[in-house]
Amino acid sequence: VAVALTVLGAGFANQTTVKAEGVQSQSDSKQNTWEKMYQELSDAHALLEKTIEDISLENEKLESENKENLEKLIKENQEKLEKLELDYLKKLDHEHKEHQKEQQQQEQEERQKNQEHLERKYQREVEKRYQEQ
Repeated sequence: VAVALTVLGAGFANQTTVKAEGVQSQSDSKQNTWEKMYQELSDAHALLEKTIEDISLENEKLESENKENLEKLIKENQEKLEKLELDYLKKLDHEHKEHQKEQQQQEQEERQKNQEHLERKYQREVEKRYQEQ
């Protein structure tokens, strides 16, 4: 009986040790899992930060390019506007000169007609006086 109790006691002791080791290995396994997950999250976080930094730099570059393009377009539009205004003013000036030229020509024709009329009138008066004599 004593031997049986000793063997039985030793078996319980072994089971207790095994169970304690099993709990310890489960705890270590959970710890390793958490550490692995933490490391994965940390790596993912670092990757996200790097991605954000890269995107921010790209965004700044694109904003700078957009600003330069906008300034270039504004300058081109201003130049086109100035050219259009100049062309319009030239056209107005040309039309004004043409109008003045036509007006001067009409005035010249009018003077010529008046002159001819006066000459004819004078000629008639001369002829009339000549006939009276």
